[in-house]
Amino acid sequence: MNRIANMNLHYHRYPLDYFLDSTVRLGLDAVELWGGAPHLFLPDLGHADLRQVLGGLRQRGLELVCLTPEQCIYPVNLSAKDEACRRRSLDYFRRAIGAANTLECSRLLVTAGYGFFNEPREEAWERGRASLAELADEAREAGVTLLLEPLSRFGSNLVTDLASLQRMHREVDSPALKILLDTVPMMLAGDTLEAYGEAFGEELVHLHFLDGDGKTSAHLAWGEGVYPLDAFRESLQRIGYRGALSLELIGPQYNRDPEKASRDSLIYLGFSHP
Repeated sequence: MNRIANMNLHYHRYPLDYFLDSTVRLGLDAVELWGGAPHLFLPDLGHADLRQVLGGLRQRGLELVCLTPEQCIYPVNLSAKDEACRRRSLDYFRRAIGAANTLECSRLLVTAGYGFFNEPREEAWERGRASLAELADEAREAGVTLLLEPLSRFGSNLVTDLASLQRMHREVDSPALKILLDTVPMMLAGDTLEAYGEAFGEELVHLHFLDGDGKTSAHLAWGEGVYPLDAFRESLQRIGYRGALSLELIGPQYNRDPEKASRDSLIYLGFSHP
């Protein structure tokens, strides 16, 4: 089985330390950190704050496999038509690159953002491409790899499927830009794990591994949706994917008892606590 990483997004009604302790209780040794309030909103944190987070990870024997700054809820959009917003978004990710270094994490999630629905798509596309290229140059110098994740059609009108992801990856053309696959946008777009593997090969380095309802962008605990887990496992083997699988659960139904949602997923996945 691929290594499973717990994620803190559905733990946002509890302190960060609770999430870290919960991950240990679940028998996992890897996490993906969502960079949002109240856990890790990067503009609010200095070097000492981040070193304290790193100390908490080390104390518990946890590895940070990816840093994922919040970029869907907050006013962060690398393709924004408003130049002040786009430049602020670039600065936000520059801070995130520095935070990744402080946290000794080599991978940082990015999305291309979105354009207005009543403007030519290519104009927004070019803004997103230019932003990603600028960030990729800076990430490369810092020794950080950007992981480009497509959003679903509910969240963006730019990079939403395999074809648009291939195009953006090709046009940015940077060794510092790799690929992150999320099973929810993948299924909504009608794409497959095999198609991703064929398109990107070793450039595919991280997965958000969720169940879903097949109709909306709901990121569900395993066993609550309709996704074909056995087929997914066979596909991962066929494409030779050896990276981590992050449990990016999203939804208010998980707020009260996030550990149970992660545990239920692990049980459904057949994870055996050591």
